[in-house]
Amino acid sequence: MSLLSGFEQRLERTVEGFFSKLFRSGVHPVEIGKRLLRVMEDGKTVALRRTYVPNVYRILLSRDDHDRLAPLEHKLVEELEVFVSEAARQREWVLADSPRVSFVPDGRLARGEFKIEARSVSLAPAKAREEAGDGIARRPKPRPASLVVLSPDGASKTIPIAGRVGIGRQSDNELVISDPGVSRHHAEVVVVADDHIVRDLGSTNGTSVNGDKITEHRLQEGDRITLGHAVVEFRRT
Repeated sequence: MSLLSGFEQRLERTVEGFFSKLFRSGVHPVEIGKRLLRVMEDGKTVALRRTYVPNVYRILLSRDDHDRLAPLEHKLVEELEVFVSEAARQREWVLADSPRVSFVPDGRLARGEFKIEARSVSLAPAKAREEAGDGIARRPKPRPASLVVLSPDGASKTIPIAGRVGIGRQSDNELVISDPGVSRHHAEVVVVADDHIVRDLGSTNGTSVNGDKITEHRLQEGDRITLGHAVVEFRRT
């Protein structure tokens, strides 16, 4: 699945039928995703055999489009930051720091028009930047991790986490769980900066971590995710 397709499907699952109605006219999030990729490409710089791209993106919209997207702004920002992180990882680009995306109204733009401003900003302390040697803070790669499906009979199934793992009953998920208590698209685990995040995708029966129901949770070694009757353990390797 392409980055853009995955981005669009996650948004569609979040807002369901409201998605197509809301984005029938004006700026569409997938158009923003496509432009973001081009802006990342245009902003590439090469130093010490590494390719750097901007990590801070301001998306300027007309006031009409900004007002229309406002109910979903938090979710759009969250998904676009994941999108930037995954794009950089897949292409082996380096970000100066964690991705930051924001939406800004601009009265000079007409409905359907938008611009993206990009820059590299390191939020790390000055000492860390100095130790990097070239003025850019190094973002440590997250340690490899996996999801292990635990079974009462002692058997287990392991799924490596590479960017994103969709979990659910439907066959297009990376981790398919055949349990009537699990929704078709129940939850996802995504890599954001140096963290692994589990999110419930509006499932019918909810998602729990270590017995507590969650909407979103930063995973730690040994955390147990419960979906329906299934238990999935997060492990770093």
